[in-house]
Parts: sequence; C-alpha cells; structure tokens
Amino acid sequence: MCKMKQLGLLAGAVWMGMALSAAGVEKKMIGHSWDLLGVRPVDVVRNLDAWEKLPLDGISLAVVKEQEQNHKVSYGSIMNDVPWDRAWFKDDVAVIRQCASRNLKHNFLTTYWAPRKRLAWNDEAAWENFSHNLGVMAWLAKGGQAKGLLIDPEDYPETRQYFLVPGDAPFAETAALARKRGAQMMKSMVAEYSDITLLSFWMFSLHPSYYMVYDDPASLVADANDLWPAFLNGMLDAIPPAARMVDGNEHGYRYQAVNQDFYLSVWAVQNKALALIAPENRMKYKTQVLAGFGLYLDMYTNPSSSPWYFGDVNGSRLNHLALNFAQALDASDEYIWIYGEKMDWIKWAGTSREKNPSWENKLPGFTETLSVLRHPRKAQQVIERRRQAGTLTNLLSNSTCTPVQTTGENGFRKGQLPPAWSCWQHEKKAQGVFGLDTRKGFGDSFSLCAEGVGDGCFIGKAPVVAGNSFVVEAFAQGASPRIRVRWNKDGRWHSEGQDVMIRFGEAANDGWRHAFGLVQVPAGADTLVLLLGAQQAAGEKTWFDNAAVYSLFTP
Repeated sequence: MCKMKQLGLLAGAVWMGMALSAAGVEKKMIGHSWDLLGVRPVDVVRNLDAWEKLPLDGISLAVVKEQEQNHKVSYGSIMNDVPWDRAWFKDDVAVIRQCASRNLKHNFLTTYWAPRKRLAWNDEAAWENFSHNLGVMAWLAKGGQAKGLLIDPEDYPETRQYFLVPGDAPFAETAALARKRGAQMMKSMVAEYSDITLLSFWMFSLHPSYYMVYDDPASLVADANDLWPAFLNGMLDAIPPAARMVDGNEHGYRYQAVNQDFYLSVWAVQNKALALIAPENRMKYKTQVLAGFGLYLDMYTNPSSSPWYFGDVNGSRLNHLALNFAQALDASDEYIWIYGEKMDWIKWAGTSREKNPSWENKLPGFTETLSVLRHPRKAQQVIERRRQAGTLTNLLSNSTCTPVQTTGENGFRKGQLPPAWSCWQHEKKAQGVFGLDTRKGFGDSFSLCAEGVGDGCFIGKAPVVAGNSFVVEAFAQGASPRIRVRWNKDGRWHSEGQDVMIRFGEAANDGWRHAFGLVQVPAGADTLVLLLGAQQAAGEKTWFDNAAVYSLFTP
C-alpha cells in the first residue's frame, strides 16, 4: 500500500511541455462566452468566489454605459459611437481593477472592430473618432489592471469594412489608407497603455489561403480586394517594443489534435504568413506577434446533427476536449481563448442568468479537466481523490512486485523477478544483477532491486490508447533512480523520438523518493513501456516499488 504522505513530494511533471513554452513563458487560458458578453464587470466582482474555482487566467469584460440622454455606448458600438468622455467611465476603473484582484490577472476588455456603419477609409473625422474611443478603452484597461483589449473583427453587420467596396479609391490607394488607419489606431492605444496586449480573434490567420499556396500572396490579397493585411501592417508600423499582438486564430474551433492541426497552424502563422508582412515589419512580427487559438466548447456538447460537432474519443467527448486543448496550449506562444454559447461559465448570482446551466453541469469533470490542463501538477490531487474514492485503476500489472511464492529465503533474491516484470542492461557497461528484495518495500516487504548495473532497467508494460493522457508514478531508494517512458505498437518500438523522462523528487524521512509525471500517448501507440533504470557503480543498489500507470481523464 502506498504511503499517502509521499504524495506531497516534489513531482517531476512532464506533459508535452504545455505548461511552459520553450522560452519559459507560462501558458494562459482566457474565458470568453455569451454569458460574459451578457453581464457587466460589476457582476463579475459580485461572483469572484465562483470565478476563483475555475482554472482560468483571465476573462473578457464587456463595458456598456447608459448615458443621461438615453444613449448607450458599448464595446459593440465603439467604432460608430460619439466621442467617449472618460468621465463616463470613472467608476468603472475601480470595478475592472477588482475583477483582477484574485486569479483573473489577464483580463481583456472586449471591442468589436466591425462597425454597424462602414467607415470610409478617407473619412478623417470618423477614424479620429474611433481612434479616440480606442484610446479611452486602453486607458480604462490600464487603470483597471486588465492585460489589454480583446479584438473581434468578424463582420457581423456585413458592412465589409476591410474589403474594397464601390466608392473606394483603387485598391493600392485604399490599401495605403488602410495601413495608415491601422497605425493611427495603434498609436492611440499605446499612448495610453504602452505595454498593452491586443488579443484578436484573427490577425493574419484570417485567410490562410493567401499564404498556404505556392503563388504570390500579395497578388492573391489584391485579387480578393482584402484590406485587412494592410490594416494590420499599419498596426505593426506603430507598435512600440513593449506592446504585443496575439493572433488568436478562431479557425482553431475546428482543429483536431489527432491531425496535428494546432502545431501545423502555428508553423504556418509564424513562417508562411511572413509573406503578408512588410519587410520592415518582419522582425516586429517575429518578436511581438504571438500565435494562439480560439477553442469552442459547444463542439463537445452539440448534437451530431450540428456542423459544429466533435464526437467521442475513447468513449468520452471530454477526452476529445482534453486532447485538443492540450495540444492548443502546447502549440500556442502564450494564450488560448475559450468560447462557449449554450452554457455559462458559472452560476451568475444576482443576475438574470442565475438559473442557467453551467459547462460543468453539461460536461461533468470539465472544471477538473481544465485545471489539470492548465496546471499539470494538479493531476496529483486528481489521482489522490480517486485513490481515496476507490476508483483508481492501475494499468501496470503487479505494481507491488509480489512474487509467485511469498515464502522462502528473505533478502535479495538475485535473478528472480516478480511476474509481469523483465529487465535489460547495456552489454558494454558493467554487468550487474537484477532481482527481488523480500525485506524492503514501499508499504510492504517486496520491491525490485538492482545492484552494480552500469546501465540498465526493469521493464513494465501497460496497455494505453493513442491520444489519451496518463499519469506515471513510482517510488525508489538508492543510487541514481530514473524513469523513461517509451512506446510500443504491436510489440515493436514506436515513436522513438517521443520518449519521456520523469525525475524523482527528494528523499523523504524513510528514504523513499517519489516520481510523478504526465504523458500523452503518440498516434499509433498501443502500449506504454515503463523503464525503471539506474547507472550504478560496483556494489551500489537501487530499489523500485509501487510503479503505476493511470488514465488521467477516464477514471
């Protein structure tokens, strides 16, 4: 039996690198949804206890103000509104700051960049007005300790703001104007908030067909009369060194990890899309524009008749969600944003939405799944809860190292291994001895033991399903214990470039060290091969016990 106190030891969590990027930047999950568009920052403050239970790093905040003249200004009408007066929002600064007082440190103020009435590109007054309002919104974000602005450029009103329309000047001339306007908008925002982050649902990822062909991307843009790339280049013209733009790629709604879609998309956005960037802006693009994704929760709850539908993976739609979200986090530079329509993130106390069902109601285990995806070390808590509830299944046979016969000589039985275990050692290194120790164990009196092995390991195997996430743990004492996870398919080595190393923590008072890690099974693999190894000098011993492989998202 395992000693529960050991689970508090430092864990060597390894899981596709999704908690940290290669640069050491912690990945972030941002919540966005119909319920967040339908409530106000004061409602968020009223429900901070509920938000603190979710593993989100930030949310979108919708600013709407009723004016004395019965006129409403809002995030949705910012492009066409009258010039905003900061005095209208003086009370909102403190409220928005309260929203960031706990776990929501990366909030974004929502802004729609598709106008109800199209702004003519040569209309100085109209663009100056929009520029002014964006400056007020950036001022509000900075004062409220929000991370920046959320940009939704989707053309809901169908005014075709970012395409050439009759009455515009010829394309080249209008594109130059669009670039000027992009710079104008950026200058207005960064004048108020120099290190602002702009999270847009699309940037250059909006039309990947321009750069995913062996053709002239600039000509394809001109043929489509598309002004959006020129507008974005204008924003890059004026971006200061401390500001950042996030290409949130809403196409991620339909991406599937099994096809490596998230990785391929980031590669394309970071490399192929350079063809749409003005040469003088390419270094800014490489260093200040981050790749991210939008993920759509309704894909995992809609009926199969919906065009927005993902089905089961290994018997669970939540497994499918976990698989896609894990790869999206891993592939992103820092941010992913999560959108939903039919359910709410929380029970909105004190609002008309209070009785609406939540995503946790619809997808039991949803909150726990997001929590482990965002903070992989929390998998230990999940495993411990299942252990206490008696619902934990170890897929590794004979983890307690119990021999066929428990009676007989006590001590190190050299050359005798318990059922389900085998061993290997490097033929060109010092040859040692593998066996079973019947006087030492983690919670019992049985353990695997190696002595004087220059380079070798015990081998255990567990059946797994490609794409699923698994917890691997073991306990060890003695010299240089280590764990390597490898993969088999039909009894042969598979995906040899995707081995995972898991380290052991410091020794507890009784000398046992704990290793705990998370792995995701590569495509095609059907068996997890657990190698419990050591590199020993003559006379050194290493003991291993209670190794385990648990399915993470399916108890």
